[in-house]
Amino acid sequence: MYRGSENYGMIVSMEQYRKLFLHVRNIERSSYVWNMTAGLLFACQSAVMLMVINRTCGMVDSGIFSIAYAIGSLMSFIGEWGVRRYQVSDINEEVSFGEYYALRILTCAAMMAAGLAYAGYGLVLGGYSMNKFLVVLMVLLVKLIESFTDVFYGMFQQHRRLDVGAKTNSIRITVGMLACMVCLVITGDLLISTIVWFIVSLIGMFATTIVAATAFVRIRPQFHLAPIRRVAIACLPLFIGSFLLIYIGNAGKYAIDAHMDEVAQAQYNFIFMPVFVVNMLANFVFNPVMVAMTDQWKDGNFGRFRRMLLKQCIIIGAITALAVAVALTIGCPVLGILFGADLHEFKAELVLLMIGSGMLALVNFFMVVVTIIRYQRFLTAGYIGVAVIAWLLSGFFVKNYGIMGAAMLYTVLMSLLAAVFLVTMIVCIRAGKKEIKEC
Repeated sequence: MYRGSENYGMIVSMEQYRKLFLHVRNIERSSYVWNMTAGLLFACQSAVMLMVINRTCGMVDSGIFSIAYAIGSLMSFIGEWGVRRYQVSDINEEVSFGEYYALRILTCAAMMAAGLAYAGYGLVLGGYSMNKFLVVLMVLLVKLIESFTDVFYGMFQQHRRLDVGAKTNSIRITVGMLACMVCLVITGDLLISTIVWFIVSLIGMFATTIVAATAFVRIRPQFHLAPIRRVAIACLPLFIGSFLLIYIGNAGKYAIDAHMDEVAQAQYNFIFMPVFVVNMLANFVFNPVMVAMTDQWKDGNFGRFRRMLLKQCIIIGAITALAVAVALTIGCPVLGILFGADLHEFKAELVLLMIGSGMLALVNFFMVVVTIIRYQRFLTAGYIGVAVIAWLLSGFFVKNYGIMGAAMLYTVLMSLLAAVFLVTMIVCIRAGKKEIKEC
């Protein structure tokens, strides 16, 4: 009798705990607030941790963490495979959660295999120390958790509960970061701190995402080949595009890792951080008008659609000009204060990166526009072409021009990609208009 009452009490307590994630008064408002919070946390994660690492461990460890985070971010796109948008749009659940879950297990296994191969190559042939290899491994494992939980994020969105996914992600990211930073302050050891980061993130995943998910689905993989293969093939172009865009953006970091030292890696990453701020500001501006642009396109209001497109390009240009102005005046001193490093000699590099960040914002905008008119399959060739150029030129730029070379490389690559996508967008708009008029 006592044991039955105890078990009942545990069940009730678990239900009450689960309600902490599920119960809200206004789902739409909660979704907006928590999604913005999760996005900001994710965007600022590496920057905030670098601020602490440089003050507690020094420039060398800052460089090690920077390349570890870049490698982990690249590999995370293998784990996610571009499935979430497909999953969210599967409102009728033609593919079961168990099948999405099974696919995620397979892609996460591929992510770990690729990540270990990259880090193992660095250890055997690339001059990595065992400490650097293990830090890369720990950050890769943290990124594995992010990729794994993304399938639950998509499931929450399917069930119109974006707020639950964003809330659980926000809690996990925050607790993991805080644990790592506290450990850095106490121990001054990057490897121990990243191990703590992984362990706390893993516990956080089970204590938040998994607990909340059990209210919606049964968490059991279903390895049914036909639907898994169908989803994997359908999402392949999205994966290729996302993976190659990250590779192109980080090509300079990988080249620095191969040809320079960790101090140079840290310095480049310090001045690289504002790139994300510019792109985030641009996204905040053009994301709200995407639905309106979609409506104008579907309704055949091409003149209005073109005016909205030009307006967004002008806004992105204005944001970029402001970023360049800040880089020319107070950029390096402010970044130096934030990261605890002397960055005054990198003003020209920072200006170049700000121009490149404007090009990245245009790339993302053109990509969204092409997606609106449903011609996104034509973007893949552009990604592949520019990625090949990045692979061919990255070593030359960095070996000959150092950090300036990495900044030049980034801006050249983003400008090339923006130009390719601009041409693609113009051609696709003309083709799409003709198709709509014929219908």
